[in-house]
Amino acid sequence: MMQLVFFAASIIVLLGGHAILWLFLVKFLSLTAFNTRLALLAVLLFLFLSSILASYLIHRRDNLFTRWYYIITGFWIGWLLNFALALALIGLMKFSALAFHYTWPHLVLEIIFFGAATLFSLWGVYNATTPRVTEYTIPIKDLPEAWNNKSIVQISDVHLGPVYRQRFFSRLVDQIQDLDPIALFITGDLFDGMESDFSWFDHDLNRLSLEKGIYYSFGNHDLYLGFNRVVELLKDKPLQIMDNKMVVVDGLQIIGINYAFNNDFELDQEILKQVGYDKNKPSLLMFHDPNDIPLAKSAGINLQLSGHTHNGQLIPLNWLEKFYYHGYNYGFFSAGDFNVVISSGTGTWGPPMKTVGHSEIVRIKLIRK
Repeated sequence: MMQLVFFAASIIVLLGGHAILWLFLVKFLSLTAFNTRLALLAVLLFLFLSSILASYLIHRRDNLFTRWYYIITGFWIGWLLNFALALALIGLMKFSALAFHYTWPHLVLEIIFFGAATLFSLWGVYNATTPRVTEYTIPIKDLPEAWNNKSIVQISDVHLGPVYRQRFFSRLVDQIQDLDPIALFITGDLFDGMESDFSWFDHDLNRLSLEKGIYYSFGNHDLYLGFNRVVELLKDKPLQIMDNKMVVVDGLQIIGINYAFNNDFELDQEILKQVGYDKNKPSLLMFHDPNDIPLAKSAGINLQLSGHTHNGQLIPLNWLEKFYYHGYNYGFFSAGDFNVVISSGTGTWGPPMKTVGHSEIVRIKLIRK
């Protein structure tokens, strides 16, 4: 039901955005000829319909045409949002100029409107496709010596599928190898949620051999693809699927929790008491959605690794997201013996651009507290 509501709201927002852009361009570019206005309307209507059609086609068939159609329309949606930001900038420039009785040359405003939106969009594509390493040093109470002063890596929200494929994932694996961690934690949404040609996926993960292992927990997009399909894709890979389970590795409790679609999820009652968790021993929790941080705090978890938020991904969505997650939308937070790291994601969802920060690989040095 919520997916249908989200889809309907997205359609309304997209249609409204294209309509506003048409009205603005007609006035901004002084388009008076009826045929010109009609042609612009036809182009924007085609782009609006393409954003729906491309999503439908990529869910039905994965080939070179549907992938690029999906990527281009995704880029356009991000570009449309950046046009809105450029429009706001022009409005601010005009308002500020009034105080000095100055009028900006129209050509300058046109260059800013089209140029700024385009450059900002291309910059966002670069940010999305070149993950950077973010480093933290985190103290863990009673951390076993086997983990003390050692580095682990977290990746989240890679969204492998029509956009992020073999070349991207191969580079990502190379980056992880170069960091030389003792363990890798994949905190959900490794897959984008739509059926794709994953024949290439058999190669790169098998190149990783880490002392303490690789651990994977389900995100919402993994579950959109299908629990069984994900398990099939990950079989024979050098990792442990943490399907609401716990393993103890050299004294550290590692718990992996599936994404929960219901809002009444009780971490302590539904999971931790079932898997033999001991709140008096050091623990690391993989939990895709950081919306339930108080549950992990009250359960005595020492380190929670999350993702899901993408740090908003696109300006100004990050501000709305920060409000929704009560400030826990990105970064490292600590309170007493509890720590949480929320990744901005290693890939993107929807528009293949990131104008808020950078896609990232998280490297964490664990030390005993």
